[in-house]
Amino acid sequence: MKSKLFFLLLAIDAGLLVYGTYLGLVVAPREATMGDVQRIFYCHVPAAATGFTLFFVNFIASLIYLWKRSAKADALALATAEVGVVFCTVVLVTGPIWARYAWGTWWNWDMRLTTTLVLWLLYVSYLVLRRSSEAGSTAVLAAALAIFSFIDVPIVYMANRWFRTNHPQPMIGTPRLDPHMQNILFFNMIAFLIFGMLIAWFRYELQRTEQKISAAHIQRAARGTAMALLPAMFLFQAPGSINPHVYLYGGYFSAWGIYAIYLLFLMSKLGKLKKEEAELR
Repeated sequence: MKSKLFFLLLAIDAGLLVYGTYLGLVVAPREATMGDVQRIFYCHVPAAATGFTLFFVNFIASLIYLWKRSAKADALALATAEVGVVFCTVVLVTGPIWARYAWGTWWNWDMRLTTTLVLWLLYVSYLVLRRSSEAGSTAVLAAALAIFSFIDVPIVYMANRWFRTNHPQPMIGTPRLDPHMQNILFFNMIAFLIFGMLIAWFRYELQRTEQKISAAHIQRAARGTAMALLPAMFLFQAPGSINPHVYLYGGYFSAWGIYAIYLLFLMSKLGKLKKEEAELR
């Protein structure tokens, strides 16, 4: 990754993320009913919005790939699906942490929760398919699966509008949400959207490098390089305490733990690709 724009945006977004976290944990008004646990909202909702955005980009890239068989579109589809799964994992970890305090249970088969889990499983299946299929058919099959999987995104979004659910009803843009809370939420959504796009950009560049290395191997009559691995998943085990701060900080640490594990995975992958590229030269 040699783009100066990438590193400039990365530096700016690092500041936005730190400030957004400070706003969510310290500055935002204390919610009257849920208290401090509600502050998980400021990392949970932005993760969901970023995941949905990445899955939409994956949907468009998959359509373009089926139409033009573009290697760039294929790389973009893989990158956005993989990073989208990471953000969706954050949603599925932070949500139950909040639910354990609010509902007294980690999980129930609420329509919003169930459709989100199905969405995660669909895109994990996409990543598994990218690894397991024969090279000639992988991209086409995966693109078709991605287009099908995206159907669940609007279903997840509308689930608590179409069905009676325990999940909180939409509050953004309504009088029920304090304007100050809403402004802080929007700030965090922008910060996390930029964060997600930067990770996807980095992952896209890795995939393009991998495609070029694979082409070099083919020219040498060697086998192509392996496809991307599944992102690391993080399982949260909370203590039995009812202290709301245990759940609040557990949510934030879980979210950033997942992001950190995935970034370490990408850095490891980058090192391996650089080594392989040097060997080919």
